[in-house]
Amino acid sequence: MPRYYLNVRDGVSHPDTEGQEFAAIDDARAATVRFAADVMRDEAGPLLRGEDWRVELVDADGRLLFSVIVATVASALAA
Repeated sequence: MPRYYLNVRDGVSHPDTEGQEFAAIDDARAATVRFAADVMRDEAGPLLRGEDWRVELVDADGRLLFSVIVATVASALAA
């Protein structure tokens, strides 16, 4: 089974050194989305401060296969 890695980039690179095995790329993509959702739920502070970040799904050779990009935009009324 192929091994995939979920790297987080938020101005600093946080590489996944363990990775996970998935039978299909669709399973790995779904796990990437779920992981991003978990990070958003557990780490809302940086998003509320306007810090953008992404989760990148890469293969064992480091090739980028899929990204979840998270950005927040405050309304001018909220300033």
